[in-house]
Amino acid sequence: MEYRNIEKIRDYARQLAPVSDEDIEQLAQLLNGVRDAADLMESLIQPFEGEVDVSKMSLNVDGDQS
Repeated sequence: MEYRNIEKIRDYARQLAPVSDEDIEQLAQLLNGVRDAADLMESLIQPFEGEVDVSKMSLNVDGDQS
């Protein structure tokens, strides 16, 4: 379930723990910030055409094994 609105956030938070309306407002702001940052990072990722060679992921900037 995706928590994009305050009602869903409020309902789920209250299922997890007794929280005040003020706590839920702060939680919603935090979730919105994290979601915005994740959406921005996702928009910056270049799509890969084909498969990714994961063996290259263990190389450092100089091309040496790390």
